[in-house]
Amino acid sequence: MQYRRVSIALILLGLVAVWHADCSEAQANPHRRAYRAAQWYPWHGPYYHTGWGSPVAMVVPPTASMETNWGWGVTNTRVSRVNHQFTRPYPGFSGGGGFMPTPMWPADTRQFGVYNVRGPW
Repeated sequence: MQYRRVSIALILLGLVAVWHADCSEAQANPHRRAYRAAQWYPWHGPYYHTGWGSPVAMVVPPTASMETNWGWGVTNTRVSRVNHQFTRPYPGFSGGGGFMPTPMWPADTRQFGVYNVRGPW
């Protein structure tokens, strides 16, 4: 029984150490989580800008970390992180198509094909 208490205490201690390391890492570089997310997700959404025929990156200040997406309807406003950062070379258009045009009656600001990307440092 005592071994079980010791092992549970060690597991909890390990979890606290991992949590503390993650918190201190986030304080050292606040954009590290956004960088990691940008490795796995594309910078654009499923819609293209009708004027350009492809998704458009709207460059926002490099210190921007959050964006507001407005939707038409009840409680359809979201706040989300801006993960991707504009770098040289430009991330470019990724994808061979399959994008949808802006609907005739858009229901959300994400349907216009313009997506926020943080500016270079």
